[in-house]
Amino acid sequence: MRLLQTLLIMWSTSALAHPFSKEEYSLRTALKVSEKGLVPLVALEVPIPIALKEIGADTTDPTEVKKRKIRAYNERQWDTLAENLSFTVDGSPLKGQWLAIDHPANGKAAEGFFVYMVSFQFTETPNLKDGSTIVIHNAAYPDSPMVYTASATASTPWTVASSTSKDILGEGEQAELTDPSRWSEDASLRTLKVIVKSSP
Repeated sequence: MRLLQTLLIMWSTSALAHPFSKEEYSLRTALKVSEKGLVPLVALEVPIPIALKEIGADTTDPTEVKKRKIRAYNERQWDTLAENLSFTVDGSPLKGQWLAIDHPANGKAAEGFFVYMVSFQFTETPNLKDGSTIVIHNAAYPDSPMVYTASATASTPWTVASSTSKDILGEGEQAELTDPSRWSEDASLRTLKVIVKSSP
């Protein structure tokens, strides 16, 4: 849980929303590797006008009806992310499930978008070794206008030997989320492939 809190703090130090058109969705993937294991964090941003249309809340709806419609919509977004995510180590699917995380921004509207975040709850601890390849693939919303970002970090006894995020974003991988260099229209970032090495 502490690793997840670290990732959330890292993501909360800057604005959540991407700095481009408010008509574009975004997908973000972050992975932290440490002696305590793997912590993935995946986020989707849905433009507010699109979300409101899909929620179908009417100004004449009673407050409780509006809340119920929003709750149902939020559940659909978390489920959509979970159903379209795959997570493997050395080609083997990890055991567990993607679940919505406890974060004040999760399922809320801010800066032009509704934000949805999920992480992975393991039912079996993954077995990492020197040179292990970790892959997270996100197939959600394949036909929507989309921008992407990703990042991979590690701490002792692990280091990141290579990652899709570094290959595509370069130094922008660790930039603030408000920095355009942190983002790309390259759909290759739907797949975060990370190779880890054991630290000396």
